[in-house]
Amino acid sequence: MPRPETKRSSGFFKGVLDGLRSSVSQRSECLADENPQPELFRILKTIRHGFPFQPTAIAFDPIQRILALASKNGSLRLFGRPGVDAYVQHDIDSPVFQILFLINEGALVTVCADDTMHLWNIRQKMPEIVHTLKFQKERITYACLPFQSKWLFVGTERGNVHIVNVESFTLSGYVINWNKAVEISRKSHPGYVVHLSDNPVDPNKLLIGYESGTAVLWDLKNKAADCRFLCSELLRSASWHHEGRQFMCSYNDGSLRTWNIRYPSKPESVLYPHGND
Repeated sequence: MPRPETKRSSGFFKGVLDGLRSSVSQRSECLADENPQPELFRILKTIRHGFPFQPTAIAFDPIQRILALASKNGSLRLFGRPGVDAYVQHDIDSPVFQILFLINEGALVTVCADDTMHLWNIRQKMPEIVHTLKFQKERITYACLPFQSKWLFVGTERGNVHIVNVESFTLSGYVINWNKAVEISRKSHPGYVVHLSDNPVDPNKLLIGYESGTAVLWDLKNKAADCRFLCSELLRSASWHHEGRQFMCSYNDGSLRTWNIRYPSKPESVLYPHGND
């Protein structure tokens, strides 16, 4: 005959096992009911590390020592002194192909592939757009903002140059039409504007470079061309000598040609850094 203690022990262990089974069953039912729902979750970027992905433009303010980097998705990253690192995004994910600093003024301009320009205030901790200008009839190909100037020069696919008032961020109405700039030097269209820059010692003189190879030194006050520089090769870029008497152009044939504004008929020198067939 079993002892009473054994019966009580068997009943106790049976109760414990039943309780465990019940607990596991309830937990399984609870997990089954708690399936993740999309509306309960949101992916949020909490950290950025390294060089921005797919960079498209870069600029530097040498006085405030701020580096700006823009990318293909329309993002803008600012790097400064230790601890200065800001990240902002344009409203539309359009690639930024140019950044222009208002040197030492705590502002910059971004030029986007959708033919929109934005004026940013970067004085506060989180930069923000204060003005936007959209070009409706012409596509922007190049922009230039001279140091301490209130005028922003904008070249287009049609070969024209528009002048924007930076303070109001509106078109001034002053337009340098391509046919007035090239005039008798070419009978055909010179192509889109590849380059714009002011003379380092005379801000009244604007250098305009066209895709076809033609370059024009434009007098802003007299609204006329001072001289023209002709080349049969396609123009890629240009840069002034600091004295303002010469500038160098790069062309699609690999050549670097130095031009003198006093003798525009032919280049002073032609250099092929990587050889010439």
